[in-house]
Amino acid sequence: MTLFSLINQEKNLALLHNIIRNKRVGNAYLFYGPEGSGMEGFALEFAAMLNCHSETDYPCGNCSSCRKMRCLEHGNLELVFPIPRRQDSSADSDPFKGFTSADMEEIQGIIHNKARNPYEKISIPNAKHIPINFIRETKRKTYLRPQELGWKVVIIFDAHLMTEPAANALLKILEEPPKKSTFILTSSNMNAILPTIISRCQPIHFPTLAPTVLKDFLLTKNVPENNINLIMRLSGGNVNQALRLAESDLQKINDTTLDILRAIAVWNIEKVYKYVEKLTSLYREDSAQFNQILLSVTFWFRDAIVLKENSDESELIHSELATEIKKFANAFPNFDPYSASSSVENCIDFISRNVYINLALLNMFFNLYHALNTGKNPL
Repeated sequence: MTLFSLINQEKNLALLHNIIRNKRVGNAYLFYGPEGSGMEGFALEFAAMLNCHSETDYPCGNCSSCRKMRCLEHGNLELVFPIPRRQDSSADSDPFKGFTSADMEEIQGIIHNKARNPYEKISIPNAKHIPINFIRETKRKTYLRPQELGWKVVIIFDAHLMTEPAANALLKILEEPPKKSTFILTSSNMNAILPTIISRCQPIHFPTLAPTVLKDFLLTKNVPENNINLIMRLSGGNVNQALRLAESDLQKINDTTLDILRAIAVWNIEKVYKYVEKLTSLYREDSAQFNQILLSVTFWFRDAIVLKENSDESELIHSELATEIKKFANAFPNFDPYSASSSVENCIDFISRNVYINLALLNMFFNLYHALNTGKNPL
């Protein structure tokens, strides 16, 4: 039983229960792992465990503490997250100085969404860092006399986005933490956190959810089974991304993938350049969707090999494109799937290293053209 709707991670849940049962709560923890693995939700769950009025090692869900925690409105809970920078704020001021009432309403709405879905990111527009004044304000609140029984819990989401002054300020708190308080840092990039901070935290790793677990979860959300393989692969095990993809237009991704492959197969140079421009614009507007489309192209080649080897069609990622993939496999029996996949993966890697996007995409299209053994019948 959990207060928040969490998926799997049974080993880590048992670990947190043992910490409560044995009354060995540490001063600081680092919950780390890939995005969407559940580390943020489990941080909230641990806060609920530490403050539940029942004598169990799990939140009862009925006491006043659990009711407040479920809404993320508990007096012992402090949430820290990246916020936009305001020109009229200073290192010693309120971190939300300069925010309008509309800004604050938007932030409250985002936090309420987090309470409803623990896999939802607290993602505020134009927020890139956690400033020092947010850490100083949190320190001030944490050292105040507690208004409720239980433990004061400070959860720092995306701790790797603390500015250097903010990280140093946190380090000073961790060196002399307030009594009966614990800090939980969550991060998908622990290498960007100061080693001295990491050394003062008990690390708990949250791995990517197993495909079978994510599949079962998506089935409970009534996601069509013929979409699940594609959703699982495109999401990379990120539960929140998987939910967003389930609500998005997957047909658009399928159509774009098919159109790109057709343009390459017949080498329609006008369409190729059109897609270079289109994908470049998409990368600047929505890099996540950009990556999903390129991944979708690599899955196409993987599926072609599956069909070529007469494997079970249930293993297809693009199950809805089975007919088109069969035509492709027949038209290009000697294509090099490994070279094709590497071309796409290299393109993603080059762009992540700030290589000129148009050049990387055009190079990818040329390499795919050669990998297909052109001169065969088009799709």
